[in-house]
Amino acid sequence: MPISLLRQLALKELPFTVTGGEDVDAVHILAIAGHVHAVIASAVRSPLGWRNPSAVVHSITASGRRMLRLFPQRDHDGGRAAGTDA
Repeated sequence: MPISLLRQLALKELPFTVTGGEDVDAVHILAIAGHVHAVIASAVRSPLGWRNPSAVVHSITASGRRMLRLFPQRDHDGGRAAGTDA
């Protein structure tokens, strides 16, 4: 899910390279939504189908930071996770 990837990216030192089809697709969604600035490599056709090799996330935008505040990480019981503030 893109919001969980956005949370992970917020903890990384940027720029950060994302690999793997699902994660690259999630970065693409975050970029289209305006939550991150990223360079996404073109899909490559292989004998097994299309692949998205990588994406480099350069920054989280103000809109992305707003999303992180609006949808904070929750613990398994439905409350806010330890270490998050309102």
